[in-house]
Amino acid sequence: MPLRSLNSLPDTSVARVFVVCDQSDTAPIWGYIIREKGLTAIIETSAQRAMDRSLGEVPDLVVIDVNVPHAERIKLCKRFRSLTDSPILLFLPANNEAEILEAYQAGVDECVVKPISPALFMAKIMAWARRSHKEGGEPSNARLGIYLDSRRRMAIDSNGREVRLTNLEFRLLRLLMSQPGRVFASEEIIARVWGLGGGGDSAALKNVVYRLRKKLGANVIQTWPGGYSFRED
Repeated sequence: MPLRSLNSLPDTSVARVFVVCDQSDTAPIWGYIIREKGLTAIIETSAQRAMDRSLGEVPDLVVIDVNVPHAERIKLCKRFRSLTDSPILLFLPANNEAEILEAYQAGVDECVVKPISPALFMAKIMAWARRSHKEGGEPSNARLGIYLDSRRRMAIDSNGREVRLTNLEFRLLRLLMSQPGRVFASEEIIARVWGLGGGGDSAALKNVVYRLRKKLGANVIQTWPGGYSFRED
């Protein structure tokens, strides 16, 4: 089967914003203004449904705006950080320094104290989504003929074969492909793929590398003392 032209692959140029908002009057507004700016808005009004759905999503930005007790908010942030390396924007009901510090320790990238105007909300969304989408991009390797499709969470190999990936497999492959030839230290990979409190370790990393090699070929990911790299040529 011939390799697909990149022009025939899905359009992944639009940043995807995953919004968790349990307020029935606010969630539709956030979704509307995000879409008005040409971004893709994924809206969930239930924290539990959001976590379940996140297993099948690869967003460029996560926005958490929920009216729940402090401990539940922090737990939700940690859960999302364990599932994605994308930026997390957390909205808080009050300017509580202790809670803000704990949120940052849980892996949040920015805390915003409400109330916030729609204009400022959208400015922050655009800034974070633009940065994340630009940095994460949609890596491909022409020499090896491998392309990543984040919408469907898969890799397309040199034979045009669509290879389904788990979230961890996708995040690891995207990280390594972002800089082919660069040796990423195992500690850095674990921090960026599993996130703070995500439960990653060297054994889990080796397991994901093993699975990717089985799916894409033994020589795609190279092992180095203390780390891994994506094959450069």
